[in-house]
Amino acid sequence: MSDMIVKNVDVMGDSIMAAKDKDGTVWAGVSYFCRALGMTNKQRDTQVEKVRTDRTLAKGFRKFPGGVFDQNNETTAIRIDFIPLWLAKISVTDRMEQDHPELAEKLLAYQLKAKDILAEAFTPKQMPPSSVADQIRLLAQGNVEVNQRVDALTERVDKIELDLPVLPDEAHRIQAAVKRRGVTALGGKQSRAYKSQSLRQRLYGNLYANLKYNFSCKRYTEIKRSQCDMAIQIVEKYEPPLFLAQEIEKVNSQEG
Repeated sequence: MSDMIVKNVDVMGDSIMAAKDKDGTVWAGVSYFCRALGMTNKQRDTQVEKVRTDRTLAKGFRKFPGGVFDQNNETTAIRIDFIPLWLAKISVTDRMEQDHPELAEKLLAYQLKAKDILAEAFTPKQMPPSSVADQIRLLAQGNVEVNQRVDALTERVDKIELDLPVLPDEAHRIQAAVKRRGVTALGGKQSRAYKSQSLRQRLYGNLYANLKYNFSCKRYTEIKRSQCDMAIQIVEKYEPPLFLAQEIEKVNSQEG
């Protein structure tokens, strides 16, 4: 693939290998992002498989043979406009958060900036206009074009952002709503039902199951950003099913 332009790009202090093909599309090596995020080899392999098999991410997946990104090994790469979506799908495990407490913040920064940094690395630098007249002409022309592009880009970015899964701050809002509703449903933190670990776990499990059922997702972190407020409203209106409500009432009515 001699027609590829390959660069080692500095992305907020991390080294990410990327390549531009003959059609002008820029691709970034998945493993380089994983390494920058402090993932283990197993976690990296999981992300590579996700990019390859995920129904949406697979549309931005490409495998390059040895000699392009790596001299000896083939490399899984992702099209840069799919990077924000991919990173938003990464779940921060307890181990990752313990070893790298800054990971959630770094993931967010990558979602917002990595694509543009990589694209800029492959954008030819324009020569300055040769005269004052050229500068005035380009400025006049540029104002119209820039405004049109900014409006279109803003609309597109807004739509993409709302279709992405909830960000860490929004996930925390949903978690907080679940905790509040669970405490109320159990009768308060001083109640017998709340102090019963088994009953408390079943109540919260049912609450989360109800939330995921409403949005047809496996994890509540897969809820779209545009649906965050709706998810909180559903949580706040949650009522335990009859069998749990009766058990809560029975436990709370027991004498000390």
